[in-house]
Amino acid sequence: SEALAHELLCQQEGPSCEYYLVLAQTHLLKKDFSKAEECLREAIQIDYLNPNAWAQKGHLCYLSGNLSEAKECYERTISFVTDASEIHFVYLRLGSIYLKEKELKEIAEAEDALSEANALNNNNAEVWAYLALVCMQGGRQLEAEQSYKYAMKLELKNEELLQEIHEVQRMVGFGNPSF
Repeated sequence: SEALAHELLCQQEGPSCEYYLVLAQTHLLKKDFSKAEECLREAIQIDYLNPNAWAQKGHLCYLSGNLSEAKECYERTISFVTDASEIHFVYLRLGSIYLKEKELKEIAEAEDALSEANALNNNNAEVWAYLALVCMQGGRQLEAEQSYKYAMKLELKNEELLQEIHEVQRMVGFGNPSF
């Protein structure tokens, strides 16, 4: 990534928005949130309307547990564009935030966001898992069980999410076709 950073740096007088985004992503992977935040601040200053900058900032907030700010960033990403490179994760994480908030209006929003994520990549076990949660909360047994089946077939790795699904299944009394 040194070479890439150098190349991006040489393209113009000063560092570009892209340069800071690449840097921010590197810091995010290392879980160095404060450095990532600095880079994103620079990136957004250079190009305020860059959806990928807002998506990254959303991920930063999401990973550091600041869900309300993550939600704002993700909603802004979506309003700026439909083809942000991070859009699949944007929809997935936005869907999960809406679900955690558990307001009825938010549940419909969650389903919209998750359906979008699913349309972009229907081999993602987490999306199916969240859809199963949405359907269970909406009392839609058949869809809940179908979504759950797909999540299992695609080998859902997220233990926490799986636990949550099983809890909700016990609460509502349906959702797991294997019982």
